[in-house]
Amino acid sequence: MRRWVSFALIVVAGLLAIFFAEHQKIATQAGPQAVLSIAGDAERELSRVPLNLDELSDADEIRIGDELAKSYESQWKPDQEKAKQVEAYIQEVGAVVSSHAKRKLPYRFHYVPQASFVNAFALPGGHVFLGEGLLKLMQSEDALAAVLGHEVEHIDLRHCAERVQTEARLRNLGTIGTLLSLPVGVFTAGYSKAQELEADRFGTALAVAAGYSPAGILQLLDKLERLERNTGGEKSAGNPSPVDEAAHVSIQTLEDYFRSHPPAIERKEQMEALVRSEHWPDPPLRILKLK
Repeated sequence: MRRWVSFALIVVAGLLAIFFAEHQKIATQAGPQAVLSIAGDAERELSRVPLNLDELSDADEIRIGDELAKSYESQWKPDQEKAKQVEAYIQEVGAVVSSHAKRKLPYRFHYVPQASFVNAFALPGGHVFLGEGLLKLMQSEDALAAVLGHEVEHIDLRHCAERVQTEARLRNLGTIGTLLSLPVGVFTAGYSKAQELEADRFGTALAVAAGYSPAGILQLLDKLERLERNTGGEKSAGNPSPVDEAAHVSIQTLEDYFRSHPPAIERKEQMEALVRSEHWPDPPLRILKLK
């Protein structure tokens, strides 16, 4: 009986996702990328079946996140000296940003030294992973701070905890040991459009509170918007920059990132409006170290 209820909920969620995706205004040109965005929205909404979930305690969330982090980081643990230095740098920036989060959790930041990993993700309880491919697209430490803040807010706002509880319920998983069978794709797939935009807002606010400029994330979102157009078949005018050329090497992984996040133009427009309304200070951008 429980399985039939879960199946019915999945069907209803899927129909709702399709309805909202079809009636939602997407601020991008028609083309492959627009289809990719709609498919991503539907996929993310379908993954968030509305179950009645009890809020995890911080202790349980930390315990689950620690075990999941152990199972994931073993395949990516930096072994070269430079990669270790980059991870230390990310940890340093992340510690400053996360100190402004509402929930005082043991936030820890990990580096995935793979150029093909153009993404970042968070786990319940405080673990954040950042891929080399996404780091290479950044042009300032301010952008790094905002991206780490975005992931911290997925934890702070309990998006990660909700995701792991939903997956555990749907897969009939109960104990920590069985939760370790959750694939990392559960967390790299992204969240609902509303949650992703919420993480953008609150994450950038964390970075600003830590003394960073909001211009950093706007610069990155502008870059992502241009790359989105390229994945849809358009070409940038003029000679491509080294960043463009590096990004084109991992076009498939870029598509995975765009599928798991709302269109960059919508994210950028939201952040531009927020910067204007909040009257945030705009200090000089900081150099991105160890790039």
